[in-house]
Parts: sequence; structure tokens; C-alpha cells
Amino acid sequence: MPKSSALAITLASIAVTALFGAGCTSKTASPSGTETPNAQVMPELHALLPQQVRDSGVITVATDPSYPPCDFTNDAGQIDGFNHDLLMAMAPRLGVKIEQKSITFDGLLPGVQSGRFTAAMECITDNLEREKTVKFVDYAYATKSLLVSSKSDKGITENPLTLCGLNAGVQTGTEFVSDVDLFNKNCQGAGRPPVQVTNFPSAGDQNTALQSGQIDFAVTDTATGAWQVKTSNNAFKVVPNPLLARTYVGIVVTPDADDTAKAFLGALTAIIKDGTYGKVMDKWGLADIALDEPGINLATTRPLKVPEPCGACGF
Repeated sequence: MPKSSALAITLASIAVTALFGAGCTSKTASPSGTETPNAQVMPELHALLPQQVRDSGVITVATDPSYPPCDFTNDAGQIDGFNHDLLMAMAPRLGVKIEQKSITFDGLLPGVQSGRFTAAMECITDNLEREKTVKFVDYAYATKSLLVSSKSDKGITENPLTLCGLNAGVQTGTEFVSDVDLFNKNCQGAGRPPVQVTNFPSAGDQNTALQSGQIDFAVTDTATGAWQVKTSNNAFKVVPNPLLARTYVGIVVTPDADDTAKAFLGALTAIIKDGTYGKVMDKWGLADIALDEPGINLATTRPLKVPEPCGACGF
């Protein structure tokens, strides 16, 4: 497991270098002494932050920087991605600096629950099960797809039944585990053999296994999959699947952190209103997953359609 490392995010813009770090090894960027521009501070939001945060002037946000374009480590050793840019835009409105810490994905929610981190942000899917233990401030949509090897796609198509009997790779702690459970319900209903599952500690390990033929496919965020295709010289390809739902992704805080959630939501609303949010999403080619009306625990308050087993699903 990689060691946690801190990245002090300045409140000025930092140019993005789009180089994917496939593993979860954390690197530290140079801290900045830049002060919060007072003109952008929204006092009503700053007042909602915990006293400890207001005293220190720093919000600690955990991430797993191995999911470009959500979060990744660039060639300068800095955490980068569209989440990084959104945090930088939100920080001046909150009147604090934001410090990201790099850990493995399966430590994000426990890290928030234990109080080690104020929040976590890494394209984390908001779902009903997770809402039992944490609160989400949802800021974007996410779509999911299958990632297969270009050399051997095992006959995988958009027909979900082509997955039956194959070997899937998923990263521990992700919602992709439950996606494979749905594949298996679908296979079972059609009298087909189940999908076999191998769990990996990092996305990098998963992709290495896919390239080596240890697994036949992986489930991934569609934007991340497209990035991996591009940066691997087309070693992979992305295959849509009708059983993979469109979801919300959110910033995670503890269930009782109502004021902190409201502060994040207020900062998000502010950068949407002034156009900064749209510019960030356009910059990363993610306009199609922009969420113009962010909210809290939207999986409950504004639910999206959940796929059901459908056999070949028309394919």
C-alpha cells in the first residue's frame, strides 16, 4: 500500500499536465504559500466549516490519484485531474486552502469516517448503501463501461451474455464489485455460467492483469477507460454495456457533517453560477457528465434509473 502524501493546493490556477500514473504510488507536490484571495471568499460558507478547519485554514481531502481524468499523478509529482481543478476553484469561495492526500481507494470512506480526513473526492459513486455510512455532495454524473484488451477481446460485445463464464477484474472497495453481481444475476437468469471475479488493490494492477491475460475484462469509469486507451497506444478498448448504470459522483463527508456538506454545495453552486465549473468540464472533455444542479445524497433525493437483468438486452 502506498504511503499517504500531502499536496497543498494553491488557490491560483495550476496548468494541467495530462500524464497518467497507472499505479497508486503517491507523490508530493511543492506546497504554496499563496493566501486566499479575500475578494472571492463567501463568509456565509466559511462560517459553515468546522472550527478546526477555520482555525487551521486547511481542508484535508483524500483521493486515490489513479483514475484519470478524475484524479492522477502528473510528471511533476502533483495530483491532477478535473476533481483537482474543481477543488482549486471551490477553495477561494470557502476561504481556505485545500490539501489533498493520496491513499488507496478502499481507504477513502474509512478515512473520512474515522476523522482522519475532512472529506474524500475521487469520482466516488453515490449509492444507497454508501449513504448509510457517509454523506455525498454530488457534483457530476458518471457512466461506466467495460475495458478489454485490444489483442484479445474474448468476443465481448454490448450483449451482456457475452460476459458469462469469463474472468472479470475489479478494484477492491469500488462499486464495480456490485456491477459484476448484476452481470451474474443476468447470466444465471439465462442459464449461463457466472462471471469469475478477481479483486485488485489498484487500477494499475488491474490493467496489468488485463494486458497479461490474467483477466478477460474490467469494469471502469467510461472517461477513465477512454484515457487508458489513449495513453496505452490503444492496448485497450472500451465496450459499453446496458447493465452499467449512469450514476452520481460526490464529495464524501461524515453523515453528521451537515454544515460542511452545505459549505461544499454552496461553493459548487457558486462556481457553476460564475461559469468556472463549465470551463473545467470543457477543459477535460467532460461536458456530457456535467451536473448543473448539484445536491446532497442525490441517489436518494433525485434517483437515477437502475438497470435490471435483461438477458441479451436486445443485442
